[in-house]
Amino acid sequence: MRCQTELRQPGQRSPTLLVLLPPALSRIEDFAHHGFIAALRQQQLPVDLLLADATAQHVLDGDIAEQLQRQVLQPAQALGYRQIWLAGISIGAYSALCYAAVHGAQLAGLLLLAPYPGTGDVVAEIRGAGGAAAWHQRPRVQAPHDERQWWHWLCQASASGHWPTPVYFASGNADRFAAGQNLLAELLPTQHCRRLPGRHDWATWMALWEDWLVHGPLQNATRQDLQFTLNHCK
Repeated sequence: MRCQTELRQPGQRSPTLLVLLPPALSRIEDFAHHGFIAALRQQQLPVDLLLADATAQHVLDGDIAEQLQRQVLQPAQALGYRQIWLAGISIGAYSALCYAAVHGAQLAGLLLLAPYPGTGDVVAEIRGAGGAAAWHQRPRVQAPHDERQWWHWLCQASASGHWPTPVYFASGNADRFAAGQNLLAELLPTQHCRRLPGRHDWATWMALWEDWLVHGPLQNATRQDLQFTLNHCK
């Protein structure tokens, strides 16, 4: 898996890392082209960025969670990152959910930008049950490598009201996957969901990204970074 690291300060790692996964038919270079890196740096957040070229083929192979664990998260942990956020756009958000359902305890949180909610048959299955919460109560279909795994993971956290891995959702109000996204958003805390005008495209994703950077939890990383620095200066 091809990766690119953007340190906040050359030669010095921040305690917080944000891993960003691209949408389908895109490359990690597209993040710079569409202004994602510049927007992050404009906020002056004490966060390093890692762009990971997770592909749809990894999803189709059913090993995206383990590939991210082996090629991205474990190396990042070995470098000393204490807080790791995982974010993705569309199929990248789907991949992030696949990872979190298996290794969520290793993450500080998730950002789902315009998430691809899964195949039509699974979305129809959930809608036919009356929503994700009701669907979760039915006997499970034994399909360990499809999206049912992370749907159940979200349902369990939602039912308990306990989110050990915070999940943030953002999408355009005219996104073509809105029907499935609405089912997903119903499981999340209202304050963690955000919709802006727009479709399933880069312009909308960029607006959502900037909004999350300004109003989202990474703003708290400033205080965490200060405490980290003070502890290491003692």
